[in-house]
Amino acid sequence: MAASPQVAYVIDQQGKKMVQINVDDWENFVQEFRRVQDLLALKNKLKNAFREVRQIQKGEKEGITLEAFLHEL
Repeated sequence: MAASPQVAYVIDQQGKKMVQINVDDWENFVQEFRRVQDLLALKNKLKNAFREVRQIQKGEKEGITLEAFLHEL
């Protein structure tokens, strides 16, 4: 696990609080944020796929054969 970044809190002239971190920490944060976004997108796709499987099993939705699926690719 990565160490916590060094953070400096700054208050601007309007009293708005801001955070300053070094560029390496920011780039690490952005990389991790994108990784988490990708994982959430995958989770949602899998969730939808399992929902679709249940609908097919219940006869609420028509499935397709593997051959038809591969032909679509």
